Order: sequence, then C-alpha cells, then structure tokens
Amino acid sequence: MRAVLAAIASVAAVTLPLSVPADAQIKIKLEEVAKGLTHPLAMVTIPDGSGRRAVIEQHGLVRIIDARGRLLPEPFLNIQSKLVHLEPFFEEQGLLGIAFHPDYRTNGKFYIAYSAPLRGDAPLDRKLWWAHTNVVSEMTVSKDNPNRANPSNEKIIHMLDWPQFNHNGHWIAFGPDGKLYVSTGDGGYANDWGIGHNVATGNGQDLKSLHGKILRFDVDKDDHVPADNPFVGRNDAEPLIWAYGMR
Repeated sequence: MRAVLAAIASVAAVTLPLSVPADAQIKIKLEEVAKGLTHPLAMVTIPDGSGRRAVIEQHGLVRIIDARGRLLPEPFLNIQSKLVHLEPFFEEQGLLGIAFHPDYRTNGKFYIAYSAPLRGDAPLDRKLWWAHTNVVSEMTVSKDNPNRANPSNEKIIHMLDWPQFNHNGHWIAFGPDGKLYVSTGDGGYANDWGIGHNVATGNGQDLKSLHGKILRFDVDKDDHVPADNPFVGRNDAEPLIWAYGMR
C-alpha cells in the first residue's frame, strides 16, 4: 500500500506542476468600515436595496451602518434584557448571529441567535448544572422606521439547552435555497466531553444530539423541517441535522 501511495504521489508531482494563480497580483488592503462598536461579531448586508449593513454586538445590540458608511447612534435592536449574564473579560455567550429573510424587502422578517438564561421548563438536572439556552428567533422591522426593529413580536424558531458557556456556534445565514442554516458548537468544555456530552462518541458524532452540527430550517413551514434534509425519516437521527461532526 505504501508503494502504491508513493507511486501515486510521484505521478501527481509530475503531472500537476505548481503554477502561479492568475490573480496573484491582486493587492489587499484594510479599509475602516465603522468605529465605535463594542465586540462586533458579524456584519451582513440588509437585502432591501438600501445599501445598509447590520452589525451585531455580542452584548445584545444590532447596529446599522447606513449607505454613506455612518454608524447610526440608535440601535436597530436591543435584546440585552433577553441575554444570560455575560462576563466582562472573557465570554462566548451573547448575541451570536443575524440573518435577513430572502424576502425581507416585502415581509420585513429577520432572524437572530442568542444565549438566553436556561429555559424555565428545563429538566431538573439541567437546571442544576447547565449554563443557558441558545435561541433562534424571528423578528420584524418596524412599519414606521426602517432603522428600528419591532422587538415585541418575537417568534421562537428553535431553542437548544447548552451544558457549558462556550463552544456555542450559532452563526446563522440563509442559503441560495432559501433555507436557514444554523451552526451549533459541541456544547462546550474541551474535547467534546463532560456534562451534557455523549461519552462514547462526543456530541459532534451523535446524530441524536443537535450539538456539533449544521442545522437546516425552513422558516416558512410550521415544523421548520425541510423535507429534503438528509436525515428526515430516520429514527436514529434528528431531522434538522444537515451536517455533523462540528466543534
């Protein structure tokens, strides 16, 4: 086997010479987009043709950069009251993701992912030891002001209890297929083990766990499960899973 691999490597070296990419002369530079932000975690373009961008700050604010590059003083959204307690010096919880519906121009819907206090109806063992609940929810823009969201009409899309404070993931985005993709970390601690982890395989490899996955949602369906998700119909796997083995 080693001889075969060596032969393949030798052929590849002969037949696939290195070449300089055609765009090797492209120069990259840093350009300031905005200043005055606190712990910005993500920036996305608002898909309504306005040229505005939304920036999430970990401590619970969504800020708007207008088409002229100005950071608006008033936040688009403030969910600080919904967040779990955040430590000031090192923290992985908070407001973690934002995505705007592909039809945002007409329906005004957008989605956020954040770390809330552990849900009140969590099992007793989780209430004693687990850290928080990560939430994905739907909100809408204000009908009166395109630079302000309406926080009173939050619709919960998904909730996932979290064993430790870290490895949260929850970057979210819509794909070209119109489905919402949500990343989930393995649940925290280190090496995918400890409270809330599958001892045998780790959460990332456990198809009955939603930790350590990419989840795929159809936000326009009542049950949010796309019919073409790869594990739909299997008793040994969660139907929201799109990919697994994540940290």
